[in-house]
Amino acid sequence: MQKPEAAPEIAAVPSENGSKGGRPTSLEKLGIRQEDIWNLATEGLTNSELSKRLSRSKGKISIRTIAKYRAIMPLDWKAKFDNFDSLPQAQEFKTWIKSRWNTEAGVTHTYNKVKEIWENCWKKPLESLVEADITNALAWIKENNPNSQFEAMLAVRALIRFGLGKPEWLTKLLNTKGKKNEPRTIGILTRPDFFTSVLPRILSAIFELDELERIKDELWLIISVKVATGIRTGDRKAERELWGTRINAGKTNLEFRAGKVEGWTVFAKRREIWHISYLPEKVRLGLVRHISKYGIKSGEPLIQALTDHRALELLAQICKSLDIERLDLHAFRKAYLTGLCLSGIPLETAVELNVGWKDINTARKHYLQIKALNADKEYNKFSTKFFQ
Repeated sequence: MQKPEAAPEIAAVPSENGSKGGRPTSLEKLGIRQEDIWNLATEGLTNSELSKRLSRSKGKISIRTIAKYRAIMPLDWKAKFDNFDSLPQAQEFKTWIKSRWNTEAGVTHTYNKVKEIWENCWKKPLESLVEADITNALAWIKENNPNSQFEAMLAVRALIRFGLGKPEWLTKLLNTKGKKNEPRTIGILTRPDFFTSVLPRILSAIFELDELERIKDELWLIISVKVATGIRTGDRKAERELWGTRINAGKTNLEFRAGKVEGWTVFAKRREIWHISYLPEKVRLGLVRHISKYGIKSGEPLIQALTDHRALELLAQICKSLDIERLDLHAFRKAYLTGLCLSGIPLETAVELNVGWKDINTARKHYLQIKALNADKEYNKFSTKFFQ
């Protein structure tokens, strides 16, 4: 990890015992740097508070010494911490999460969440974080954005795993067990007219975008396949799910021979293996047409022109133009489950079809919700019997 920028050299400062030249002996004994004083000074602490904060069991730093160091503090020192993106540690953190996160969108979300916390709670070098900083950040999140607590905790956990903090804080302050948010309810996905009205409008709007033809074709294919099979977005590098799909090769293998889609084995999260055995004919023909049109050869990825991040941007643009609730790519996996439910397919069967759900409870919540929101006939029986 890159070390923080060294503070500029300073003139000689009187030592604790009054001698001239060099740094105060108490700082030397305690291993405290002038940067430590200047970093804390940016928090607006008084000289007395600084003295208490920096003193150690081996000795005390006088208020007089603090004042002298503070007096020669460069005027631009605080400015070094007014821009999160300019911090060397911030850029190294971003590089680190890029090497571990599966999607560009995930990297951006995590980085921006840490940036938001830093700008509102810390404004200090990331390497100088203490336990109180984490506590204060969690309190700020709870007060200002309670619905993002889980995501914020994951982002801060990533920062600590990167090396900017103590590992024991992960369990002491940032235990996420039981804190995950309930899945967001997306209103337009809970109604039958999503399939008869909303989805066709989204697919048509794709071809009105000012984009390369291949990008539009891929976005149409991505949404269609997700709604038809439940496949997740995945990751090309890890060869997982949709973005990791390759033709006749790899962990996620779309078998395409003699102009026909013969099978699709999907390598999913938690190393699950699924087999897409059922495809609507329209989607099957869409796959055949896409592979043939762009001459995708064995071993090559199915999705080549689009990144998941760009797909999200285009989808947001479409939703805005249609004046509908904003959707992300994962919403179309939920749409798949909605369709299975509204088609009357039992939950126990639905979770095993195509790319399903190993944890039936995850799907059950959505299934019950969809049934409750589309129980007009059943409720009419109740209201007719008891409220006439």
